[in-house]
Amino acid sequence: MKFAAKAAVMAIAAGLFIGTNSGAANAYTQGLCAISTQQLGFLSCHSGDPASKTSVALIGDSHTRSWFGPVSELAKKYDWKLTVVSKSACPPLDPAMIPGHIPSSTCKPWNQSLLKLLSSAPGFDLVINSSSSLVSQGQSGFAKAFKSMASKITATGAQLLVIRDNPKPSSDFLNCIKANPKSAATTCARDRASALTPNDPMPAAVQGMAGVKTANFTDAYCGAKTCSPVIDGITVYRDHSHISADWAMHLLPVLDAAIPVGFKH
Repeated sequence: MKFAAKAAVMAIAAGLFIGTNSGAANAYTQGLCAISTQQLGFLSCHSGDPASKTSVALIGDSHTRSWFGPVSELAKKYDWKLTVVSKSACPPLDPAMIPGHIPSSTCKPWNQSLLKLLSSAPGFDLVINSSSSLVSQGQSGFAKAFKSMASKITATGAQLLVIRDNPKPSSDFLNCIKANPKSAATTCARDRASALTPNDPMPAAVQGMAGVKTANFTDAYCGAKTCSPVIDGITVYRDHSHISADWAMHLLPVLDAAIPVGFKH
C-alpha cells in the first residue's frame, strides 16, 4: 500500500481525516474512498487523467460508491479526471437542513466540508450521485435537504446526474440462491413493490431542475411484477442493500447512455 493511502487508512481508523489522497483511491474500502458512518472526517481521492480538462466526481454515500467500477471505466473512455468523495449513510444534504434522524451526527460536518470543496477552484464539471433509500426512508426532509444541496452543486457550474437507488432483495436472498442454484432467478425473486420500498425520494426532488439529469435503471433489475437477485447468471447484490461489482459493470452501457452528451468526447 502506498504511503499516502496507508496514512489515510490509519487516520480514518483513528476517527478523523481531512484531506486529499492522490493517485488510486485507496482508503477505508479497497479501491474506493470513504469516511465510515460514525467517523468524523472528510476525504477526496483522485484517479483518471489528472491533466484532463473534464473533472467528474462521484459524491455521496455507499450507494454512490457502488458505481465506482463503471464510472472509472467511463473515465478512461472519455478521458476524465475522477474524484470520489463519500461518507457511508450520508447523502449530499444542505448542512442547514440536515434531518434529525440521520444515522450519524457526523453527516453535518461532512456536508459542510463538501460545500467548501465544491466552492474551491477548479470545480467539477459533472457530479454523479445515488443515495440509499434505506437511509432516507422516503422522507420529505431528506428530499428537501438534497434539493437544496443540488442547487448549490449546480450553482458552481457543475451538472448533476442523480441515479435512482437500486431495488432491494429479500433479506435471505443469498441463502435462497445457494439452496436453489438453478432456479434462483425466479425462486428467489422479490415482488417489485416490496423491492422498491422504501421509496428513493431524491430523484423526484430534483426532477426538472436546471443542470440536473435523473436516471432510473429499475427496469434493468425488474420485470413488471418481480425483481430478481440473479440476472444473466450474475448475482445482482452483494448484500441486502448494495449491488455487486459484477452487476454494476453489467450496467455500464445503460450508465454510459445516461451520461450527458457534453461529457462524451
